[in-house]
Amino acid sequence: MMMRSLILPACLALGIAAPAFAKPDISSDFRQVQAGEPLELKPDRAYVLLRFDTSISKFSADILRIPEKTEIEAYEAAKQAAHAKAGDKAGPLESFAFVYEGRPNFYELTAKKPIVSAGKTATVLAELPPGDYIFYGEGFAGFLYQCFCLGTVGFTAPAGQVTDLGTMIVARAADPSPIAELAGEIDQGPSALMDYVLWAIALRPQRAGEDVPAGLDPARTLPARFRAIGPFVDPNTLLISRLAAIPGVLAYDGGRVIDVATGAEAPPN
Repeated sequence: MMMRSLILPACLALGIAAPAFAKPDISSDFRQVQAGEPLELKPDRAYVLLRFDTSISKFSADILRIPEKTEIEAYEAAKQAAHAKAGDKAGPLESFAFVYEGRPNFYELTAKKPIVSAGKTATVLAELPPGDYIFYGEGFAGFLYQCFCLGTVGFTAPAGQVTDLGTMIVARAADPSPIAELAGEIDQGPSALMDYVLWAIALRPQRAGEDVPAGLDPARTLPARFRAIGPFVDPNTLLISRLAAIPGVLAYDGGRVIDVATGAEAPPN
C-alpha cells in the first residue's frame, strides 16, 4: 500500500493547499481482504471490488478518499504550526511542505494480493472508510507511477456495501491495441517511450451478470456510479495522463474533461 498520506482538498474543489507526506498508520483504515478469508461485511465499513487485467503486469490502482471537513481543519492547523516552528526559512505558507502525521486518505489496490484469480484476471477486495473517492492513478510496487491528472472519475463507497469498480485495463500508450476501451489513449508512438513507459489505462465498468467472488452477497455488491473529475495537479507523481473515456460518464474535447451525464465541462480543481 502507498507509504504516504495525501490530504488533497485543493485537488478536489475543496480549496486548500497541496498535499504533504506523512507516516501513515492505515491498519485500522484500510486493508485488502486476503484469499480464503471469510467475507463478512461490517455495517460501518465500505468495500471496493476491482478486477485487473494482468496480461502485461500486476499493476496497482491508487484511489483517494476526499477528506472530511475535520480532517482538512486538522491538516491546516498542523501545517500552520509547522510553518511557524520553521521560522524564516519556511517560505510562503501556501507552498510549505512538511511531514504530516494525520489520518491517511490515499490507498493502493494491488493486483499482487487478489482475493481470487482466474487466468489473467486478478480480483481484489478492499475494506476502507465509507466516503467519496477518486480513481486517482496507476501504481507499481507501492508507488504512484502515473496519476490521472488530466481527467478521471469519482465514485461513492457507502457503508455496508461492496462497490464494484469493474475492470482496470492497461496497455502501452505507444502501441496500438484492439481493446475498444483504450481508444484515444493508445498508438502514441515513440513520444510515449522517452524516459519512462507511459501507460494507457481504461476502467471498464461492471457488466450485467458479471460474476462476483464466491461468498459475496450479489444483492450487496453494486456497480459504482461514476462521475467525471476535471484536471488537477499532483507534484508527487512520476508521469501524468488521463483515464480513458467511459461511455455515458467521461469524455474529452481536446484538453477539456466532459461530464457526459450533464454535457458540461468538469472544471479544473
